[in-house]
Amino acid sequence: MPDHTVLIVDDSSVDLEIISIVCRLLGCAADVVSDGFEAINQYDPDRHDLVLCDYMMEPVNGIYVISKIKEMHPLAKCIMVSGYPDAQLRRFVEENNLFDLVVKPIQTGSLKETLRLALNETDGATAGIKGIALSNRMDACPALSGESPEFQTLRDRLSAQISSSRPFLLVGALGSGKREIAEFVHQNGSCAGGACVVYDCTQYSEAELHSSLIDESGNLGEQIKCAEKGTLILQGVDRLPLSIQNLIADAFDRIAECTRLILLADTPLEDGLEQGTIHDEFYFKAGSQVIEVP
Repeated sequence: MPDHTVLIVDDSSVDLEIISIVCRLLGCAADVVSDGFEAINQYDPDRHDLVLCDYMMEPVNGIYVISKIKEMHPLAKCIMVSGYPDAQLRRFVEENNLFDLVVKPIQTGSLKETLRLALNETDGATAGIKGIALSNRMDACPALSGESPEFQTLRDRLSAQISSSRPFLLVGALGSGKREIAEFVHQNGSCAGGACVVYDCTQYSEAELHSSLIDESGNLGEQIKCAEKGTLILQGVDRLPLSIQNLIADAFDRIAECTRLILLADTPLEDGLEQGTIHDEFYFKAGSQVIEVP
């Protein structure tokens, strides 16, 4: 039998299926409900370890559903899901101590990590800062202090990444604060106690890149070794020589096992893929988790 059961509440059949698939990947059972009133009646604290509830639903929204569940069962662990996380929702999540806020469109990799942390929280699987404390730290970071919906989405996406150790790609124009954001993730994430190595790939020759990052035989270079058990921030990956891209793609999983890898690009990798300046395998590896910086 599965160790955990998740109650999924969403009036979108597509999102219900996506979340159910992620639950199955984690070995969890999933009870799916498309109506908020039905979810309130169906929630069973002895069966359901976690509730994932969509925000915008009819006839009642997610705030109503989770409020009622927590009114009856204060210790219920809940995650809100929304494509439009407005100020009211963010305040509700923080004030009611919900585990997290997942932003649509759902990225299966990030959701899987969020569910894993939520379901194993009592076993010490979580590390780092969440909720109001993390929001306050973001307010103090100039690169994250915008008030537009795009910045709110950026903050929500980063919140999920901070509790994860998976590689991701930050894409934004020069001067958008990508490096500062990457360093913020390191300082507030699970690798905060380790080294943070920032390496600008645009400043070195191909031979120097082989020495610092990875040689022709696939051996990891000095910069990656220096970042072991910490964070490696690679700037300008959209301008890496194809030979280096190919080698990094082949060793991507090995690199991600020894260091938290954050990639920075000034332009979307899709542009380089069309122009022939981005290796296709590197595109699929580096671009599996992408966050755009306004």
